Amino acid sequence: MDFLSPRTLKITNWVILAGLTAVSWLTLGVDFAVGVVVGGLLSVLNFHALHRAVQGLAVRAQAGPPEEGGRAKAYFAVRQALRYVVVLALIFYLVGSGRVHVIGLVVGLSTVVLTLMLAAITETVKLKRKEAHPSHGTPHSVS
Repeated sequence: MDFLSPRTLKITNWVILAGLTAVSWLTLGVDFAVGVVVGGLLSVLNFHALHRAVQGLAVRAQAGPPEEGGRAKAYFAVRQALRYVVVLALIFYLVGSGRVHVIGLVVGLSTVVLTLMLAAITETVKLKRKEAHPSHGTPHSVS
């Protein structure tokens, strides 16, 4: 399984969010679990939006003339800044209004981070296994 493909990362995000929600609901109650769900949705949807924006940037930069690449990068930067402002405003509203459990929200916001850490650990283990069996991997040392 290629853990670094965007599709696998997105699926893993949802699986980790479901696991975090289930564990938090069973151990810490409904309010905490709602915070995890809200934070996880913000995090996962933000990651999905970032993926689509990077894909769009790559398409625009390759399709047009060289000066089009500069405009595409500027559009990308402005769009990402606006996206982050919206996410921060949502978090500020949620925390300020007391509608969600703050620690649950932080745990949910960590969903993508946990996925990326899991992907990094998986890839490191793969590289170490290749290094341990030189006939199946690269002849160059990884470490």
